[in-house]
Amino acid sequence: MSPNHLNILKYCLFTVLFSFTALTACDTSVKTDEALIGEAIAPKNITAAPSVTYAIDTAKSQLTWIGAKMTGRHNGIFKIKEGELHMDDSLLTSGTIMIDMTLLRSDDKSIDENGNAKLTKHLRSADFFDVEKYNTARFDLTGIAPYDSTLVKQPAARPTSDDALRVKKPTHFITGNLTIKDQTKSITFPAKVTLEDSLLKAKANFNIDRTQWGLVYRSDKSLGDQTIRPEVNIGFDIVAKPQANQP
Repeated sequence: MSPNHLNILKYCLFTVLFSFTALTACDTSVKTDEALIGEAIAPKNITAAPSVTYAIDTAKSQLTWIGAKMTGRHNGIFKIKEGELHMDDSLLTSGTIMIDMTLLRSDDKSIDENGNAKLTKHLRSADFFDVEKYNTARFDLTGIAPYDSTLVKQPAARPTSDDALRVKKPTHFITGNLTIKDQTKSITFPAKVTLEDSLLKAKANFNIDRTQWGLVYRSDKSLGDQTIRPEVNIGFDIVAKPQANQP
């Protein structure tokens, strides 16, 4: 092989390797379970009172988010304002979680305090959640079913750094109406629901497409490296205790 041909081959190999590396580096999406999104579900007409009502312990519960742009990620916290979950014959039947959007914040350890404050202000602005106009979001549980692994897209064989986000050994599929900026969509996702020492606990981690709720800021891929990915990762760890003064 002539030196000229050898140089051309080296150039081609370098180009392919560089392109693959660049493509891989730009894949900042969070690789976890994808929530199934559909039209809002009309709540069931339940006349009987639940056998047990659990009040969400807002101090011990957590609701987190991760957003990704083409050049990296940011993460933060939604603040649970209040909520309750209803059980009947040891089965979770309904519930509501209220989220105080005015306390939404960035809590990213990869940027400094000023960077977090700037991002928090932007997320609360009309570009995103417009918290002055829409100060509350909510999740209303409408259904629950036993977990079936055959209904879930299985993760790739190659492990990723996001594997730790996935809930281990989920027990149920939870379905509920998620309302953001007065727009309501039904979402279904796997979760681990347990009763431990009289406490009701629920953990989940999944992605939703923010554009389904009208959150379209910089979601157009034509913006190149200015694009903010439409998928947002949501994680929650709920702890609830029986309400006082129940029969």
